[in-house]
Amino acid sequence: MENVLLDTDIGGDIDDAICLAYLLKEPRCDLVGITTVCGEPEKRAAIASAICRNVNRDIPIIAGLDTTLQPVPVYPKPDGAAALSNWEHDIYDKSDAPAFMYEMIRSHPREIVLLGIGNMTNIATLFNTYPDAAYLLKGLYVMNGYFGHEPLPEPYYNWNSWADPLASQIVFASNIATHRAITLEITEQLTIEATRAGELFPAKSELMKSVFDFGNSWLESSNKLTLHDPLAAVSIFYPEVCQFEKGFVRLETQKQTLMGGTSFEAARNGNVEISREVDKERFYQILSGTLNC
Repeated sequence: MENVLLDTDIGGDIDDAICLAYLLKEPRCDLVGITTVCGEPEKRAAIASAICRNVNRDIPIIAGLDTTLQPVPVYPKPDGAAALSNWEHDIYDKSDAPAFMYEMIRSHPREIVLLGIGNMTNIATLFNTYPDAAYLLKGLYVMNGYFGHEPLPEPYYNWNSWADPLASQIVFASNIATHRAITLEITEQLTIEATRAGELFPAKSELMKSVFDFGNSWLESSNKLTLHDPLAAVSIFYPEVCQFEKGFVRLETQKQTLMGGTSFEAARNGNVEISREVDKERFYQILSGTLNC
């Protein structure tokens, strides 16, 4: 059993909602708390609440930071929040998510895996405010970074870094017992057409109906589904799904045209492991099997 604390920008890309649904269904996961980040975190918390209610789970949810450590030109609102009227949910005010995270981690030293699938502002603030938090974590898994051979069309494609480069720099510099990053060039291999999403994840349960209700606007606008965040979650419980390489990650926080860019130096004494390969068939089998059971 793994005690997981989820930090998410749920409410935009549907993969956050799929990731949450997987954590709720994974039998070896004890989801001990959820914090939200990015624009209108209160609505994001309400979305998480609505999804949790569909499996009768009462999980602490905290609406976190909606500002960044480093100014960025775009900070989106959760388009999926338009579906909140269709589902019962709790109402949230902004609160101190890093303080909540620290209290949870401090109360369960070396027992909690922190999963970060949004921009890194809450997590970086946690590490800045409570310097012993990194040491007290059992593990940190993030969906963050791009280390592919081809340049990205725009820096913002590497969203979780670009949306707060300084926060990502702080997080990538942290020393944690297990520190793994699921990276964009790997998750891009897990892309399917939006029309196939229903085949892989049939909306037979109230849980999956809510996931698609909150994520349909994303599917319609992007016309594809890339399972970025679910891979980060599955990797906690099935580490063999990805192959990792240890080293150091550097962030670009100065040059506007390269803002949020990540580079990697392989090293045996590195503090971060980045994903290098993924067993796609095994991943689809685990995720689909768990959500459809």
